[in-house]
Amino acid sequence: MKTIKMVFFDMDGCVVDSEYTYVYAWHEVFKEVNIPIELDEILTWRGKNNLAINQTINQYTNSMEEVLNLRKIRDERFWLKMAKNEVNLKPFVHEIFDYLDSKQIPFALVTSTPKEKASRILTHFNLIHRFKFMVYGDDVKESKPSPEMYLKAVNLSGFNQEECIAFEDSKNGIEACNKAHVDVIYVPDRDRIHLDELVIYTEVSDFSMGINLIKPLI
Repeated sequence: MKTIKMVFFDMDGCVVDSEYTYVYAWHEVFKEVNIPIELDEILTWRGKNNLAINQTINQYTNSMEEVLNLRKIRDERFWLKMAKNEVNLKPFVHEIFDYLDSKQIPFALVTSTPKEKASRILTHFNLIHRFKFMVYGDDVKESKPSPEMYLKAVNLSGFNQEECIAFEDSKNGIEACNKAHVDVIYVPDRDRIHLDELVIYTEVSDFSMGINLIKPLI
């Protein structure tokens, strides 16, 4: 049986219920400026870093300056919603963190979100101090679905891949884990993704189930 000594958590859509706020804010902005990027395409961006998303939008605008302006508008809408408490943590986040702490199992954040933005979100929810370390999107050259983020996280943990496990909600995140040979527990966001050729250790509906799954593996 697998023995867990380190746990990794994705942030957006996994620890923080933020992905759909991002998605629908993008969709609103694109409609307002008549950029023909449909909702289905935006949904595929979950788990990707800003650089990759910016390059995709630039194919429509042919202006990186305009892309950055659109992102600024999108971010302002996100921060406003967060300030109004319209962005929340996923259920049982504190409970699984408390459980891991009680068993002295370290855990870390592995997110494609850049440090500046992720730190602001984590500070809002008073979570930064909970993690042993954080790997942000701008800490690596290639973000998810590249394995670089998880390989870096494994190295920082001091354990090997077999002793680690990750919680992810996105196709890009799961693919990154597969390529890094890190077992991954799939926690669906508001809609289930098509796993296709992706490999998961198992699936849980929320972190309450995640606690019960981890118990015999510690």
